Amino acid sequence: MFTFVDENGCDEETITAAALGEAATAIGAALRGWGFRPGDRAVLVYPPGPDFVRALLGCLAAGVVPVPVYPPNPVRPGHDLTGFRSVVDNCAPHAVLTNTAYDRARTVGAVTGFFDRGTPEWPRLRWHRTDRVRAGSLDWHEPASAGEPALLQYTSGSTAAPKGVVVTHGNLACEIAANARDLGLGDDTVGVFWLPQYHDLGLISVILSTLTGNSHTYLMSPLSFLHRPALWFDVMSRVRATHTAAPNFAFELAVRKTTAVQRSRWDLSALRVVMSAAEPIRASTVDTFYAAFAPSGLRRSSFYPAYGLAEHTVSVSMGGTTVLRLDRAALHRGEVLPAPAGVPVVSCGRVTKPSASVLIVDPETSLVCAPDRVGEIWVTSPTKAAGYFGADSRTFEAQVPGDERFYLRTGDLGFFRDGELFVTGRLKDVIIVNGRNHYPQDVEDAVRDCHAGIRPGGVAAFGVPREEGERLVLFVETRSKKPSDAERAEIAEAARRRVFETHGLAADEVVVRPQGLVLKTTSGKVRRRACRQAYLEGRV
Repeated sequence: MFTFVDENGCDEETITAAALGEAATAIGAALRGWGFRPGDRAVLVYPPGPDFVRALLGCLAAGVVPVPVYPPNPVRPGHDLTGFRSVVDNCAPHAVLTNTAYDRARTVGAVTGFFDRGTPEWPRLRWHRTDRVRAGSLDWHEPASAGEPALLQYTSGSTAAPKGVVVTHGNLACEIAANARDLGLGDDTVGVFWLPQYHDLGLISVILSTLTGNSHTYLMSPLSFLHRPALWFDVMSRVRATHTAAPNFAFELAVRKTTAVQRSRWDLSALRVVMSAAEPIRASTVDTFYAAFAPSGLRRSSFYPAYGLAEHTVSVSMGGTTVLRLDRAALHRGEVLPAPAGVPVVSCGRVTKPSASVLIVDPETSLVCAPDRVGEIWVTSPTKAAGYFGADSRTFEAQVPGDERFYLRTGDLGFFRDGELFVTGRLKDVIIVNGRNHYPQDVEDAVRDCHAGIRPGGVAAFGVPREEGERLVLFVETRSKKPSDAERAEIAEAARRRVFETHGLAADEVVVRPQGLVLKTTSGKVRRRACRQAYLEGRV
């Protein structure tokens, strides 16, 4: 069962399983009438809300492969249309599905000319409104095999252009069963989530999991959360939520944007699982969040770190319980060396799926690393996706000597300690200066609080080539929309000093600008490669 919550925290609409089934049948029948055949792709462009869920299930009922995407701003699409067009060009859909409100706004935007010069036009596709379909009859599609594609999940594009991950029915069945077991889902579960419906965590771990009966789920718009983070806690307290999830930045935002008085009024004692996933987890964020929300009855034992990615139908490991402190210099060399005053690294839990295998591999030699070494995380299990749609899928076919199985190369770096997986960074993001590896998120963490004028979340660190080797560049956003030259110089100097003090690194250049400098994915991840490209092309 789903309950959709409005921007004021009130229940706007509740959809029962029976009502969802009727809507799915009607939409599935309409898809057949619009010429869709099983296996055709349908791009789903919806604002957050119940129409998306109905369309998603309608596609599955008809055997149509749904492709959920971030909905471009219909009247000021800007760069949103570039990403949208790349998805459309890649998956070649039969048509786009949307609702009346969005389609009207899109049409008005096109007619009235709300397009900047150079903005690409909407792709020439048929658009169908699913909120206007009539009741119909449909024999629900039965997948021919577990390997039949169920949906295309486009990656966030944090390190490269978005790619369409082919998620099969078998992948989904295994993942949803694992979620129910690992998270303790059942008839007594009450979830409250604002995660984007087009992101793998929100789409699969929340919406599709709920569709199988794992929870009574309350959904709110991500925009409502960003506008007023207190709304998240208002709803959780009101409905006695047992489960929720968010990326690391949300917990930081919650502390900054709520007051001690508000926190004392909320009752969060029913929360059993507060999952943190989708971006690197900072130990200081966890400590600050639980200290701030202790008056709300929030228990530290509810914290549930996890690690996953779209290419693995989300989860790889869950339920971390450990924070290790490691020697920073050794970590830069790829060594795991505990140190009492070292950098804290949060565990992302254990690999819980039966028959799953996760290895730490040297990305250069494809040999399994020694236990005390950092390497690339390779994984295989029944939830490993079928590959990228219409693209090279060798990423899913990696092998180590002596092992006949094919592994997914995640592109993430990490290590195991006492059976728990620790993620230390991205392979492609690592900055190598004078032969030493530096993780950009560590540099960003050092800079973010070095000056009061730095906008929270507005720091990106990346390496650029120079004749003498790779050098560090920083993008830093200001809180002020029009910072003075003096303030920008002061922030740059503070950033340089902090990076040198904490990492022994000299920043080759520090670019200081207002919000918009640091490029991010639709889920809020820093697009370091895109920032790097913009810098190298002189676009900043």
